[in-house]
Formats: sequence, C-alpha cells, structure tokens
Amino acid sequence: MAWIIPTENDLLTTLSETELATYRAAALAGGQADPVAPTLAQVVDLVRGYVGAYRSNTLGDAGTIPQKLLAPLIDLVAVRLPQRVGVPPKDVRKAAGDQAVRLLEQVAAGVFNIEEPDEASTEITSAPKPTIAAHRARFNWRREEGV
Repeated sequence: MAWIIPTENDLLTTLSETELATYRAAALAGGQADPVAPTLAQVVDLVRGYVGAYRSNTLGDAGTIPQKLLAPLIDLVAVRLPQRVGVPPKDVRKAAGDQAVRLLEQVAAGVFNIEEPDEASTEITSAPKPTIAAHRARFNWRREEGV
C-alpha cells in the first residue's frame, strides 16, 4: 500500500453526493467559503500529526497519508463537515469519528502498523529529545582515603 492524497471523491465512500452538496450549499448560502477542501486539508494535517508523533514513523510527501488511514480520515471529515455548517453530526458518524481518533492514538503510540512512504518528507516530525549523560566521578571514598 502506498501513501495517497485524499480527494473529495474519497469522501463519497461515506457521504452521499446529495449530503456533500447540501453541506456545501449551506456554507455558501451563509456567505462562507466552500467547506470541503479546507476541512479535508485540516484532517489530513491531523492524521499526519498522529503518524509523526511516533518517532519510528516516517512521513510521506506533504498532503499524503498512509492508505490504511483513509477510512478514519473520511470518518473524521464526515463529523467535521456538518459541524462546519452548524448541523450536529449523526450518532453513527460521531461514533465512527470517535473510533477513528482511537485508531489514530494507536498509530501515535506505535501499536497500529503503517507502511513506509515511497518518498520520505523532509518535514520534522517531533522535537528531538535531550540526552543528558552523567559524568563519572573521578574521586570516591576509596581514592580519597587518607587525604
């Protein structure tokens, strides 16, 4: 499996065309911008954040996610889009979104395995951890005996 760039067409595996058009129309009628592309981009960044949280994971090119995480990404978008236009998400979608977050937490903990990208990103995934090494004492009670 590869790293992919999620598209609006991917959303149609969970949302119907009518539902997606309704959310878009509600946002545009309220004088807002199209909510689909920004919401999709935000959730892609969120998923990449969870992936990058585990030190051993390597991020792919900007805007890409592991294909294994496409379904959780879509579940999160399906929760956020209705909220964006002021409609509470359905209970089934909210439960799927909660399950998606739990899976992403497993990715961040290194429990859920993802594939390595074909092209690694140069993005820094986390701050380096400081390493502090204690120095070895040159003197101890045996060397100082009789001093």
